[in-house]
Amino acid sequence: MGKKKSMKITAKQSFDVHSKYEAFFTGGKVQFSCNGKYILSICQDNLKLFDIESGTTSNAIENLEGEEIASFLLAADDETLVTASRNGIMRIWHLSTKEIVKSWKSVHIGPISCMAFDSTNTLLATGGSDSTIKVWDTFRKYYTHNLKGGKGVYSKVCFHNIDSKIHVFGTADDYEIHVWNLHTSELVTSLSGHFSSVTELVFTKDRRLLSSSRDKVVLLWDLSTFKLLKTIPVFETVESCILLPEKIVLPNTSLSSSDTYFVTAGDKGILRVWSTLSGTCIFEQSDSLIMLPEDSSYEGPLITQAVYIPALEVLAVISFEQNILFYTLDNFSIKNQFIGYNDDILSIKFVGKKDEHIAVATNSSHIKVFQLPSFNCQLLKGHHDIVMSLDSFPKHKDILISGSKDNNVKVWFVGSDSPINAEYTGFGHTDSVTAICCCKGKRRFFASGSEDTTLKLWEVPESKPVVATKPLLSPYCTVKAHDKLINDIDISENDKFLVTGSQDHTAKIWDSSDLCLMGTLRGHKKGVWCVKFSPVDLAVATCSGDETIRIWSINDFSCLRVFQGHEATVLQVVFLSRGTQILSSASDGNIKLWDIKNSLCTKTLSEHDLRVWTLAVSSNEEYVVSGGADSNVIVWKDTTKVEKEKEISDKEEYLVQEQELVNLVYKEKWIKALGLAITLDKPYQAFIIIQEILNKNGEETLETVFSTLRQDQKEALLKFSGDWVTNAKTFYPAVLILNMIYNSHDCEELLKLPNISTYIRDALPYLDRHFKRLNKRCQDMQILNFLCSHFKITNQMVPTDSSMEQ
Repeated sequence: MGKKKSMKITAKQSFDVHSKYEAFFTGGKVQFSCNGKYILSICQDNLKLFDIESGTTSNAIENLEGEEIASFLLAADDETLVTASRNGIMRIWHLSTKEIVKSWKSVHIGPISCMAFDSTNTLLATGGSDSTIKVWDTFRKYYTHNLKGGKGVYSKVCFHNIDSKIHVFGTADDYEIHVWNLHTSELVTSLSGHFSSVTELVFTKDRRLLSSSRDKVVLLWDLSTFKLLKTIPVFETVESCILLPEKIVLPNTSLSSSDTYFVTAGDKGILRVWSTLSGTCIFEQSDSLIMLPEDSSYEGPLITQAVYIPALEVLAVISFEQNILFYTLDNFSIKNQFIGYNDDILSIKFVGKKDEHIAVATNSSHIKVFQLPSFNCQLLKGHHDIVMSLDSFPKHKDILISGSKDNNVKVWFVGSDSPINAEYTGFGHTDSVTAICCCKGKRRFFASGSEDTTLKLWEVPESKPVVATKPLLSPYCTVKAHDKLINDIDISENDKFLVTGSQDHTAKIWDSSDLCLMGTLRGHKKGVWCVKFSPVDLAVATCSGDETIRIWSINDFSCLRVFQGHEATVLQVVFLSRGTQILSSASDGNIKLWDIKNSLCTKTLSEHDLRVWTLAVSSNEEYVVSGGADSNVIVWKDTTKVEKEKEISDKEEYLVQEQELVNLVYKEKWIKALGLAITLDKPYQAFIIIQEILNKNGEETLETVFSTLRQDQKEALLKFSGDWVTNAKTFYPAVLILNMIYNSHDCEELLKLPNISTYIRDALPYLDRHFKRLNKRCQDMQILNFLCSHFKITNQMVPTDSSMEQ
C-alpha cells in the first residue's frame, strides 16, 4: 500500500481547542443590536450573545442559577438590557460589563411574554400572561400604569405617539389590537378585524397602521379615526411584516414614491413585497433556501421571524431550523448565513484546496459548509431528507459527496467564489444512504453503503455538466454486502481494497475493482460503527458498540490488537502520525488518543457533553474537527510542536536563571538572589541563601532583606516555611520567617493571606515538637553545666603530687 504524507508527531501528542462553534439559538424571538454587530437569543434557558463578525458565542449575562429567562429586550443604545425571569424577577443590565443596574419584582401574575421601550428608554411596557400591560418607570422601579382590556397572553406591545400624546398598543389572545392613552390611562379603542393571533404592528409615516396575523391577511388602519381602510389577503400565515425602506430598487419592478410597500414572511418560506395602494404582491423571491419540497410533512411556518437591520442594510430571516439568513434589499439574495442550532452533528469533512471549509451534516436535509476560522456558513439545498454521510476526494478537494435518507447520493462542486450547487444525483439505493467514502488516488470513484445492506461503486465524470438540468449517476457495481445496515466504508491508500462495517457485528474486506469479497473480520460482540485502513500498514482499525477498538491484519484477517478504555460505544476511529496513533470518540462524549505500539491511551479530550458522532482530520493532520449530539463543532489544533519548543525554551531560560542565581549568591546580592530563588520555585536554594545571610551577616540583615520583598514573595516564603519547619535541620529559618511575617502584619492583614490558617495549623505540631526538643536540650545543658562546675571545684580541692612531697 502507498504511503500517505503527514507530519511527524511524537507519541506524547497534544491537542487544544482551536475554535468552537456553539449553539446560540434554540427557538423563540431573536433580537439584533442596532449597530448590527451581534445577536441576542435564548439558547437552552440561557441568554446568548453571538458576534456576527467573528462568529463567536458567549453568555450575554452572568448565569442566574435557578432562573429561566422568559423574555428580554435590548434598548436602542445597544447597552441597556432588560430581562424578565419566569419567577417574576426583572433586571436591567449593562450589556458590556454584564453588571446588574437594577432589579425588582414584577407584579404580573405569571411570566412576562413581551416588552417594549419608549423612544427615551425611560418607560418600559410589559405584556404578561395575566391579561394586563404594565408601564414601568425604569429609574424608580415602580409601575406607573396598569392597563386592562385585553384577554389572554399578550404577544405584542409597543409605544406610539398620536397627536403628540403617547399611546400604548397591545395585542393578546382575543385577536384585537388594544390602544390606551397613556396620559389618561383610558382604553381608547380595540381594533377588531383579525381572526387569529396578531403577529406584527407596523406604523407608517402617514398616520396609518399595518397589522399582520396568522389569519393570512394584513390590515391597514387609519390612526386618526381608528377605522379599517383595507384588507390585503396575502394567502399565507404571516409571522413578520416589515416596512420596506425608501429609495429601494427591486429588479424588474417599478416603485412609486406615493405608495407604501411592506414585506411579509411566513409559512411559505419566501419574502414577498406588497403595495398598500393596490393590495397586490409586486415582487417575491425566486428561490429560497428555507422552502421545503411539496411532499414535506412539516406543517409549521418556515419563517418564524424577519427583521430589517438598517446598519447592515439587510433583512434578517430566522428559519424554522434555527438558522439566521441575511438577505440584501435589492434582489433578496443571500449575503450571510448563521446556524443557530445544529442538532446532532452526524458527519464532518474538510473541503477546499487548503481545507479552508468544513462540510457538516446534521439532522437536516441541508448541508452546512462553514468557512474556517470565522464559521461563516453556506447552506447547500438539494436533498429532501436528512443527510447522513459526507466525504471528499483527497486529490480533488473541491468535490463533495453526500448520502441521505432520501436514498440518493449527490455530487457537489465547491468553488471559492461561486455558490455551491448539486451537479449530479445518483439513484439506485432503496433505503437510506448511511455511508460514503471517496477513493484516495487521482481517480474519481466513490463507494456508498445503505440501510438496504447493499454496497455500490460510482464514478464522477471529469467535468461539470453544461446542461441546466442536473444529470443522473448510476452505479457501475453493486453487491449485497451485509445482513444489516452498513455504518461505515473506507478505501485503502492505493485504492485496491475496500472495507465495510455493519450492524451485523462484522467488517468485510472487498476488492475495490469488482467488489469481490476477500475476507470477513469477526470478533466484535455488537455493531461495527467505524472502519479505517492504516495509511502505512496492511491493517484495518474497527470500533464497535462493545466499547472496544480492534486492529486487524489484511493478510490473514486475524485480530492483532484490542484497545479497551472507553466506557461507552466507540463511534469513530481515525489514524494519526503515519499510522502510529489512533484517535477515537465515544457516546460518552470522550475523545481518546491511543499509542498503537503500547496499546495505551495517552490523552483524553472531554470537551463534548454528549455522543461524538464524527471526527475529521485535515490533510496535514494539524487540525481535527469533532462534532456530536451536543450540537457543538470543535476544531482541535495539534500543539505538540509548539509545546515542545516552549518546553525547550523554558528549560534554556531556567538554566540561565540558575546560573544567574549562583552569581548573585557569590556576589552576596541577597535581595535579588532570594527573589530569583522564589521565582524559580526552589525552596532549597532559598533556604541556603537564608542560611548564608544568617552565617555571614546575622538576623538583622535577614530582616532587612525580608522587608524589601514583594507581598507575593513573602507569601511564597511562608509556603516554603511550611516545608522547612518539618525538619529539625531546617526549622530555624522557618521560625524566623514566621516571626517576621507575624511582626510585619496586623491581625486583619494576616487573615487575608491565602491559606494562612492551613500553614499555621500544619506548622503547630512541628513547632511544639521543636520546642520540646529544645527545652530538653536546655535542661541537658543545665545538668552538664552543673557537673562541669562541680568537677572544677572538686579538682581544685584535691592536692597535687608536688604539694604532697613538700
